[in-house]
Amino acid sequence: MKKNTVLIAVAVVLVALFALLAKGCEAVAGGPVGTTDEFREHVRATTKAGTSVYRALSPAPADDPYPSQEGSSSCVDDFGWDDGDVIRDRPIFTWDLDYATTDDFRAALKALEAAWREDGRKVEKVENGIATTLDDGVRITVHLGWYSDKPELRAEGRCMRYTDTHGDAYDYMHDDNGDGTVDEYEKPGW
Repeated sequence: MKKNTVLIAVAVVLVALFALLAKGCEAVAGGPVGTTDEFREHVRATTKAGTSVYRALSPAPADDPYPSQEGSSSCVDDFGWDDGDVIRDRPIFTWDLDYATTDDFRAALKALEAAWREDGRKVEKVENGIATTLDDGVRITVHLGWYSDKPELRAEGRCMRYTDTHGDAYDYMHDDNGDGTVDEYEKPGW
């Protein structure tokens, strides 16, 4: 009886170790592989998070929120883990924050930091601004742009692996407004 209990315990431990090893390999490879629809939803969620923060800024920026899409040079398959139809992308969008004065921008930063802290978020000080990571993993940064030195809001989703499930080859780099579709006016003109 004791021998059977030990064998069962060893079998359970081995199964758990194999499961952890498989999960570790998946993490090293870049995480699970999702579908195109899951990636589109991730793009939409990233854009929505940025737009929500834009609309919450007080004082409000002068312009309507319109994001600019960026690519990520760090979201690549350096080790050749991805095969065939597996694609990697990280949605990143920035909004220019048009403020009349630097004082207005600083006031908006202070108010946003207070709101984030009130919501229980960890607020990080970054160069010339603040940042936090939302519950869905989207990182929001409000700061003076690294190259422009002008106020901007940046929403950065996680690097995601996905496959083209519909044959429509969703190309994030042509989705300028982050709505999860490549509209006619966004398609390359060649």
